[in-house]
Amino acid sequence: MATRLATLLVVVIVGATLIAGLIVGAQRADANGPVDLIIVNGKVYPGGGKELQEAVAVRGNQILRVGSNREVKRLRRAQTLVLDAHGAAVIPGLNDGHVRLMSGALALERLDLSPARTTADLETDLRHYAEDAPARPWVLGRNGNATLLTTTHVTARKVLDSAVHDRPVFVTSQDGSVAWANSMALEKAGINRRTRNPVDGIVVKDHRTGEPTGLLKDAAVDLVERVLPKPTRAEKTAALLAAIAEGHRLGVTSMHTMTSAEEELDLLNAIREDGDLTMRVYSSISVGPGITEAEVASLDELRREYPDDPLLKLGGVEIVCAKRGRITASACDPATLDRAVALLDKHEWNVTVRTVDGADVRAAVDAFDHAATTNPASARNRRYRVDETLLSDGTAHLLFGSSWPAAPLDPREAIEQTVTTPAELKTAIDAYTTQVAYASRDDQRKGTIAAGMLADIVILSNNIFENPPESLRETAVSVTIFDGKIVYQRPAVASDD
Repeated sequence: MATRLATLLVVVIVGATLIAGLIVGAQRADANGPVDLIIVNGKVYPGGGKELQEAVAVRGNQILRVGSNREVKRLRRAQTLVLDAHGAAVIPGLNDGHVRLMSGALALERLDLSPARTTADLETDLRHYAEDAPARPWVLGRNGNATLLTTTHVTARKVLDSAVHDRPVFVTSQDGSVAWANSMALEKAGINRRTRNPVDGIVVKDHRTGEPTGLLKDAAVDLVERVLPKPTRAEKTAALLAAIAEGHRLGVTSMHTMTSAEEELDLLNAIREDGDLTMRVYSSISVGPGITEAEVASLDELRREYPDDPLLKLGGVEIVCAKRGRITASACDPATLDRAVALLDKHEWNVTVRTVDGADVRAAVDAFDHAATTNPASARNRRYRVDETLLSDGTAHLLFGSSWPAAPLDPREAIEQTVTTPAELKTAIDAYTTQVAYASRDDQRKGTIAAGMLADIVILSNNIFENPPESLRETAVSVTIFDGKIVYQRPAVASDD
């Protein structure tokens, strides 16, 4: 016992000596090395519930120091870029815990109809859009008001025909569960009075004539979606770059994307190889609960192509149990789910279960317990997730994700709905930063503003910690910093003088 204790003491002493040497070296580097960027006069929230600080120093792509203005300003050198936050909040780069990146990117190409409140507004916006883009083979709109689109006394086809008569027109609601199509779009999709309703969908028809009105619900939306022009690889790449830029505008520097296709990873990898990937992407492959050993082996091969990397990696599998709107998937009965989760856990995948109701949540949690019992040899710290629900037993990590494009990418939407006090605001920011980083096993390199962490930082336009949640809606992103570089800077407001 004495020998063993002595050995332990030696290890601790050597370790402490080494750590002390590293600290001295770091302090020496702080004083003498280059500092590329500093942020001063901010209300800096480091994350993890910590107290606010004033300033941040960045060297290369890492955070060098967080502290007072005085501590950070003394690190300034001739080449240092200084950003004055003017008393506004400074937070870690936001990490959206649930997006469908390729779908959202392609949706950005469509006309945003969220401002349209009446059929006249919608008609005018579509007409102007069509006139401005005469070469577009289809006129596509997104974010249509669902209440407006489902108004029974309006014949959708006639409204759209009046707006644009020379091309097919197709407009979807924000969540994609409702759509309008004009006469040309209906014809392209082969929808007429003889068309039967698809499973889980409705082609709305005039009760007098039997002709389709142009209103499509749930799975019927796919009847038109499937005949839309297929984007080229170049168009998909451009759409992804536009989506990344949109994320920067909203302070998003990382995303967890759920995808059913390898193509998205391939496109992102090509963007990375070109040096243009300025979004950290953690990908999960969506599968059904009937996944087989052979399919998991194929996923393992794909994961080897995209191992752990700060920019792009594949680490998760999403089991889709839910039937939500137009998304139809195999039902997850408990036995099937137990088998699927245990199989993926055996292969050390981070497993997400997308559920639809309380019964599915219970089945998912039971499946996680079953996998831990079935695979006791796996001692790793598992990262199980149940999406689109909240677990409040005190053991779960709360993650925020937008579910974009089914909902807006703007993080303020989710934060506003949950925040009433400054303490809750910090929790909400953690749910959009540190907790999502934990879910993808990235919490040792991102998600907080601390020395040694990746320099993904957002400067907001005001101090959201002073009057939450009232100040949130009035808040915009002033600067987004990714990997130590400014990737977005809000344009200056034009003066009347």
